[in-house]
Amino acid sequence: MNHVEHYHDWLRDAHAMEKQAESMLESMASRIDNYPDLRARIEQHVNETKHQITVLEEILDRNDISRSVIKDSMSKMAALGQSIGGMFPSDEIVKGSISGYVFEQFE
Repeated sequence: MNHVEHYHDWLRDAHAMEKQAESMLESMASRIDNYPDLRARIEQHVNETKHQITVLEEILDRNDISRSVIKDSMSKMAALGQSIGGMFPSDEIVKGSISGYVFEQFE
């Protein structure tokens, strides 16, 4: 694999990661009622993430790079799993904050 192919893979991975973040954050924001400041910050982060997705999609399109449907689908499924797993515990805010922090550092 040459450096151009690595670059294309990196862009596909970044796109999938941003799509996962979008799903995870939107799900979390939809369930936060008692913490309006936190909800507002998460919604702001959703908007930032959507902007990043748009920029990445423009780069992918401009360079005629196909998107990885498998990576995008798997990342959305992972986000769904995180959302479902976080729905039931009484400490969802704490767990959501921790997983959000970890995801942001990974990103």
